[in-house]
Amino acid sequence: MKLDKQPLDKFLKDPAPNIAAALIFGPDEGMVHERAGVMSRAILGEGDDPFRLSELSGDEIKADPARLIDEARAIAMMGGRRVVRVTRVTDALEPAFAALLADHKDSAQCLVVIEAGDIGGKSSLKRLFENAPHAAAIACYRDEAGALPGLITQHLKAAGLEIERDALSYLAANLGGDRGITRAELDKLVLYMGPEKKVSLDAAMACIGDMAAIGQDDLCQAIGLGDLKSLERQIERNLAETNEIALIRAVARHFMRLHQVAGRVARGEQLEAAMGGLRPPVFWKAVDGFKSQCRRWNIEAIGNALLRLSEIEAEAMRQHQFADTLTRRGLMEIAVMAGKR
Repeated sequence: MKLDKQPLDKFLKDPAPNIAAALIFGPDEGMVHERAGVMSRAILGEGDDPFRLSELSGDEIKADPARLIDEARAIAMMGGRRVVRVTRVTDALEPAFAALLADHKDSAQCLVVIEAGDIGGKSSLKRLFENAPHAAAIACYRDEAGALPGLITQHLKAAGLEIERDALSYLAANLGGDRGITRAELDKLVLYMGPEKKVSLDAAMACIGDMAAIGQDDLCQAIGLGDLKSLERQIERNLAETNEIALIRAVARHFMRLHQVAGRVARGEQLEAAMGGLRPPVFWKAVDGFKSQCRRWNIEAIGNALLRLSEIEAEAMRQHQFADTLTRRGLMEIAVMAGKR
């Protein structure tokens, strides 16, 4: 069974007894781990009862496939519903999980929670869990820009903090590549705030303006200025730290900011005043480079770049196995557009 977004939160917190096993997979490994934890706690509570929890790795199942079914059949010594949690699973283990689903029909005694990485849209393991009526397949894709403000606000509120609108916009623009990393960065911000109870833009920039965000700024500047030599180095650096889709979207956000400034200049504003209206503001070290890009790109050219970025994202998502190559080539094409201007 494939779960869509609407019933997902309810299902994670209260897994249906007729679901014997859940496959949680996707490129956002932090979200995969978080959702597996939510499901496990829904059965076990906050306690750590070793008689009700079994933890296996993909390598252990590969070495002894029968162990998976044995663990699912086991009964807790002190009673209660059990959880078998399996990590680092790949498509190679599909036969073992097919045997599990053939034997293990409901979770009245045990729920099996499986964590897999980015196994791809054509994964045989994914199809197995989507097609089984007593199993669930839960995809974990990186947080969309529209969902991030809610996640950030909720996390900070739980820590007793409020956040200013500009600070929220800045964090949404610089977080989201991985749910686990996003929460870790927000925890760092909570510690940074100390006794202060309202997160300002300055506080957000001081704490979260780290190497990942700065690296993306350097990448966007290289593209916007048509600096192919620097771009090659920046692509290599950023792809080592960031998913291709998240990187494409970061570049798109940058060009949307260029479009906003170009539109205001076209209506008669001075460049500095138009840039001053950006929220969050341009990082002070990048101001000169941003001005140069604004002078290089007009509204029509920026629109063409944004259209090409949407095409690159669609191609990378459709042909995941070639996402790295498609992203490199596409960003180079846009930088060449800048060089011709």
